[in-house]
Amino acid sequence: MTIFETIKHKQVTMKKLLTLGLVMIALVAFNPFLNAQNKTGYVSVDEVVQLMPEYKKASADMAQFDSALQINYAETLKELNRQDSVFKADSTKMTNAVKTAKKEQMKKLLIELQGYEQNYQQQMQQKQEELMAPVAQKANQMIADVAKANGYAYVFRKEALIVQPDADDLLPLIKKKIEGAPKAPAK
Repeated sequence: MTIFETIKHKQVTMKKLLTLGLVMIALVAFNPFLNAQNKTGYVSVDEVVQLMPEYKKASADMAQFDSALQINYAETLKELNRQDSVFKADSTKMTNAVKTAKKEQMKKLLIELQGYEQNYQQQMQQKQEELMAPVAQKANQMIADVAKANGYAYVFRKEALIVQPDADDLLPLIKKKIEGAPKAPAK
């Protein structure tokens, strides 16, 4: 065999391999049976979280925490108003040193109140993250379990989709799993 015959033989072999590769790609890409195995669904994670019993407890704990912060703020404000009233009523009888001391006390309370206002949102956000993170993790695990059990290869957040068919919403399947889950005994 000459060099030219060897090169020609390699070219024919490469053409056959290329043709075979293109045929395989076309079969895989356009095979409806392969596409049916990759079911795609969507779900609103926020709705799943709100369905969970743990969410209701975390929401109640958030409301209780908020209430405690509000009560603490109200008590401090009440104390500031009381001290201000006492100061206004008795300031004529006070010495300059006592007036200065009372003003400093009221100034500290005022600064404390301003601190409450500034830190309120931060404290609420931290508490929400603390209480809701385990609920969100459990919701994500439940979504993954339902998707796997029902043959879904991909699940997207509903909020990220512009158009979606009703049939691929996993929320009804997740509701069924939550409702069928055994209830934890009351403590």
